[in-house]
Amino acid sequence: PIGHASNPAEVQVYKAEPYVMAADVYANEMHRGRGGWTWYTGSSGWLYQFILESLLGMRLRKDKLYFNPCFPAKWPDVSIKYKFKTSVYHINLFQKEGGGESYAIADGKENMGNFINLVDDGNEHQVSIFVYDK
Repeated sequence: PIGHASNPAEVQVYKAEPYVMAADVYANEMHRGRGGWTWYTGSSGWLYQFILESLLGMRLRKDKLYFNPCFPAKWPDVSIKYKFKTSVYHINLFQKEGGGESYAIADGKENMGNFINLVDDGNEHQVSIFVYDK
């Protein structure tokens, strides 16, 4: 949203708060570029889903949590606190260049692949996952 308020002319077109996620940006010729439904709760849910699924590439499949991130290369890592039933996972996600083989270290044990196995044991787990671009 802040990109719609980069200069006074854009502010006059957007006419919405630049610090709130808009559910709509109108395409109608009469109001083209104007923000709407800025306090609509659904828009925050869609942004949350975008962050999890697109930016972090998180996908839950039964008892496995997969990662295929695409956050900016200049970020060293992303820290995630993830609750799975009664367990809590403290995850550091690293996105690596160079085409290596992705792997995870969960509670000191290494496994190959871009996923971690989740268990419902009521404990807290420490995870580092290294995902290489292909």
